[in-house]
Formats: sequence, structure tokens, C-alpha cells
Amino acid sequence: MKELESFEVPRYVLFGPGAALKLGDILSKIGAKKVVVITGPTASRRIAEAISSQVEGVDFAIISTEEMVKMKTDQDVVVGIGGGKPLDLAKVTAYVNKKPLIVIPTSASHDGIASPYVSYVLNRKLSEYGKIAVSPLAILADTKIIMGAPPRLLRAGIGDLLGKAVSVRDWALAHRVKGEDYSEYAAILAKASYNIVARNAAKISEFKQEEDVRTLVKALIGCGVAMGIAGSSRPCSGSEHLFAHAVELYAEENGVRDIVHGELVALGAIIMAYLHGMNWRRLKQVVKKAGLPTRLKDAGIDKDVAVHALTTAHKLRPDRYTILGESGLSRDAAERALEATGLI
Repeated sequence: MKELESFEVPRYVLFGPGAALKLGDILSKIGAKKVVVITGPTASRRIAEAISSQVEGVDFAIISTEEMVKMKTDQDVVVGIGGGKPLDLAKVTAYVNKKPLIVIPTSASHDGIASPYVSYVLNRKLSEYGKIAVSPLAILADTKIIMGAPPRLLRAGIGDLLGKAVSVRDWALAHRVKGEDYSEYAAILAKASYNIVARNAAKISEFKQEEDVRTLVKALIGCGVAMGIAGSSRPCSGSEHLFAHAVELYAEENGVRDIVHGELVALGAIIMAYLHGMNWRRLKQVVKKAGLPTRLKDAGIDKDVAVHALTTAHKLRPDRYTILGESGLSRDAAERALEATGLI
């Protein structure tokens, strides 16, 4: 008999034009009178100020990520408004203070919108807290706001979703080889999100219509729910993400700029699909149709950085078995994979 299972998923999910203006309704439903808003320092702060000005009878404290000096707060609820960093720091603040979390994304560049988890790099920095996980109480995905995000970041959201073709395969492999817990329902949900964007990649990649953003946001939210059901990021983060994280850590340590997470995930997915013996050529075609880089240099990284990432990625999460195995790739194997897939 299996042990008791439990999972959290968002209670309120609103997406479409004007969704952010429903913040007051959500706060009223949960009886929140004091709210801390964590946002970015520029454009997303202006959005946060505009949204909060529409809500009456609530005391807002708006703090940008550049101004944050502590994670403690006595407000009733934490609201994250922005892209990756503001939403991640809002999750940490909600987690530390055991407060409800409301997420209002200003972009859709990754599946952190609905994910209970923060980015790997940040979680690594805040390791004293252990595993940081807090499922948003509400997600208000205002497609009118998100359409204003740079197209490169929106395409990166597609890239993050295309990685699910590999992450689900890695999870199934770990289940077979290591006996790791596996949720077929969560896996199907993650793969469905992949299928939605893969099928519509060429159509939605210009993001000229509201429906294009809506399709992307729905798929990203589906991935967040999949992670909530799985109780980990497993269905949405495998070897393709380990590659991306390894590049991101290298970039942070060496001052490399202008890299985008979703682009790295898409490139990693091509490489890992090749290692899995999947139809990597078809995946690469989808990546290209989505307007994403299909060569390392177009994503802002060179061959040496990619080889370093491929030979060290397996060490980042030794608890997470993937196609990279327990000893990782040799330098020769990494170079062959990059050459065979035409990424260099």
C-alpha cells in the first residue's frame, strides 16, 4: 500500500487581458489588508504601482529586488509582480514567513510562474532554508501586460517548455533504473504542455496576438501544476535543465552576460534528446520554428562553456538521476554530442 500523498495547486488562476486588476477581489476573498509587493526596480515596479493604485482599503508596501535587505515581513500576504527574480524572491519571502503568495507575471519566460520552487541558482544560494517550496495561492496572468515583454523572453518560455520532452524521459529513466517515485499523471500533464507549444511553435513565436501569449501562459501554468502534483520539479526539470544551470553558474562566476534560461534549456534538450536516442532532429526543427537559437554562439555561449557544462552538470544534483548518469560525460563525448547535433 502506498503512503499518504498530498500536493498543493493554485486556488485561483486568472489569465487574459485585465487579470491583474482582479487583485483586489482576491485580497478581499482572503481578508488581506496588509500586502508586501516584491517587484523589479524599473518597468515591473511601475506596473506594480499601477495595479496597487486600483485597490482600495489595502495597505501596500512595494519593495524592489534591489531594495530587499531581509526576508521577514508582518504583512498578511506576499505578492510577486515581475519576471524571474521578483517572483523567486516573493516565493522565498512567503516561504520564510509562512504567508500566502500571489503571483502576477510581467513576462512568461519560464515555468516559474506557477511552480512551487525557486530557480536552482537562487536555491543554491539560500541553502540554509533547505528545500524552498510554496505553491501560489493565486496566479493573475494578465496577457495585456505580458504581451509588452521583450519577444526574446517570451520565446524563452517556449524553450523552457520544449525541455519537457527530455525531463519526462529522464524521470521515467530514473524510475526504471533507480526506483524513483513517478507520477504518470504529472508526467502526462508536463508532456501535454510540451505538445501544445511544439504544435503551435511557429504560429505563436511572434506573439502578435493575445491568443499567442494565452497559449504560452496556459502551458507554463500546466507545468507548475505538474510540479505541485509530483511534489518536486522532476516532471519539468531533467538533464536539459542541469545543462542550463551549469552554464548559468559558469556565467555568474565569470561575468558572462546576455544569456537566457529558456534558450539554454532548448539547446540542452537537443543535446539530451540525442543522448536518449530520441528524434533530436525533429526537436531541433521545432526549436528553430520557435525562433530560438539552434547554435551555441547565438545563445551567447561558446564551445568551451558548453563542454564544461556537459561534463559537470551531473554533479549539480547528484540525487537526480538523468541520461547523464552518475559519472557524466567525458570531454570527448561532450564534443561529439555538440558536433553531431550541429550546435557548434
